[in-house]
Amino acid sequence: MISGRYVRRRTMDLLVKGVILTTLIVFFIQMTTSYPKGGYKRQEPSIATEQQISVSKRENQKSEADKDVEYSQKQVEESKLAVQPVAVTEKKTSPMPTRKSRKGEFYENILIHFDLKGAPPKVPYFLDLLRLIAKGGATGILLEWEDMFPWTGELEKFKNSDAYSLDDVKAILDEARTLQLDVIPLVQTFGHLEWILKYEETRKYRENDAYPNVLCLGSVEGVKLVKEALRQVIDVHKPYGIPSFHIGADEAFEFGVCAESLEWIRHNGAEGGKQMLALAHLKSIAQYVKALAGYSTRVLAWHDMLKDFQPSLIRKLDLGAIIEPVVWDYSENIVTMNDHSFAVIAENFPTMWASSAFKGANFPAATFSDVRHYETNNRNWIGTKKQQQGKFQNGFRGIIITGWQRYDHMAMLCEILPMGTASLILNLQTALNAPNMDQTLTRGQAAKILGCPGFNVAGTGLISNQCTFKGFDVYAIYQGQAQNMIKDVEQELSKNHPMMGWGNRYNRRYNISQNWYHREMLGFVRNLAGRCDQVETSLRNAMKPLFFDNTIDEFIYENIGPTSEKLHNYIDEIQRLDQLRAWPKRNFPIKI
Repeated sequence: MISGRYVRRRTMDLLVKGVILTTLIVFFIQMTTSYPKGGYKRQEPSIATEQQISVSKRENQKSEADKDVEYSQKQVEESKLAVQPVAVTEKKTSPMPTRKSRKGEFYENILIHFDLKGAPPKVPYFLDLLRLIAKGGATGILLEWEDMFPWTGELEKFKNSDAYSLDDVKAILDEARTLQLDVIPLVQTFGHLEWILKYEETRKYRENDAYPNVLCLGSVEGVKLVKEALRQVIDVHKPYGIPSFHIGADEAFEFGVCAESLEWIRHNGAEGGKQMLALAHLKSIAQYVKALAGYSTRVLAWHDMLKDFQPSLIRKLDLGAIIEPVVWDYSENIVTMNDHSFAVIAENFPTMWASSAFKGANFPAATFSDVRHYETNNRNWIGTKKQQQGKFQNGFRGIIITGWQRYDHMAMLCEILPMGTASLILNLQTALNAPNMDQTLTRGQAAKILGCPGFNVAGTGLISNQCTFKGFDVYAIYQGQAQNMIKDVEQELSKNHPMMGWGNRYNRRYNISQNWYHREMLGFVRNLAGRCDQVETSLRNAMKPLFFDNTIDEFIYENIGPTSEKLHNYIDEIQRLDQLRAWPKRNFPIKI
């Protein structure tokens, strides 16, 4: 028989042991949770630790970080043109919002291209455009900074006088993250480097002194300057995630001719010559981007140079494992790429991106938007994808709908953003609904998003007389009033009898006219000039909230200016002729 004293003693003993055990467990939990995840090594700033959780599917961060270290070391050692990556300080960021997946859709990724080398939008307008394309269903943007980036150090002297500040850039990237838009930076690294190479001090970095567009690939210092541009952009973008990075590389019309490039070819180009030089440069640049941005960052490049290089050289450098080509074709019928061209690219590259256009790809001086042209281009890309995607092991990655502001840094402005907004949203809907080709559906969806009662596609006429999207007033004034005014002025001048008979080029050049008609001519021209001035004032006021003054001045000078100058010159000449009271003897020696 067990005594009550024994039971009480045994119970008390167990209770004391339980309290001690519980205390030890609590102490152990506190100690373990007080250390950072992954140990102190994860806190040291290095290329490996700076990988952002939003960049790619990081299911095992430790193993991916190890891969980054091994990959970066291996690639930098292999590349003869590479410079050592510059470590950047790790930044704490909040996770990217998750967006509904489009996996399995016709286009899994639909990106809108913002080209900032011409008519860059003010930040509030830029943010409004981001909200509009997010509402329209875009998955991300391709952001081509060029000289609008807040460059520092040795690049600061090359930035635009209207360049965004670092706070501006962060505001743009913050808004994109809030809207769940992927942001793919684009930095040119081969051709289209006029924004750097146009200066006297950088002439030495050109492939050909006469042409400031192509980098001397053999120049270590020139390549280092480009890599510094990459480093600065990656440093700013990295806290937001860099799922992909575009290194440009299109339209490098001449390369392999500068002294340094020829020297490189002599030592390294026994097989492939200047093509090997170009491909080695692209590989070096791609490796450098991955070393800084992260192993899982995809590197994109325009296809037009790649398609002309020998497939065997591309295979030898295993470029298909590190670069994804973006095949651009802005023609209505996708005429620049045939079956053979796609097959050649597919030999070495397991996947590709399509690239269409919503503006800036009709002709260099186009300022009025021809929506039907761009709609046809985007619709025909759907058929092209159907026909060609089977050639690629992993199909098409997605489509980039480009909106060029200039054909290059030296060219005049194309259609500015308000001119192209309707086309942008229409062609975004075309991509979202693909392979459905229902025009009524896509135009109806576009009209709803743009706040228009309808969507009319007819030449360069207005899509609608009443819409609510930001910039519609600029679009309506220029594409509507200004276009009609310019046409009317030319027609009126060509059929006005006094102007035809006594105010023509011959009369003005040789100071012979009939004073009797001057009053009528003067009133007529002043009326036209007043109309032109009114349109110019309205357009300038409408553009002011959207663009920098320099953009407004350039756009008006190039597009309204010729008509305005012509009319005001007529007024001055008529007034001058009216002061004459004696006239020269005929005939006059014609001066050609």
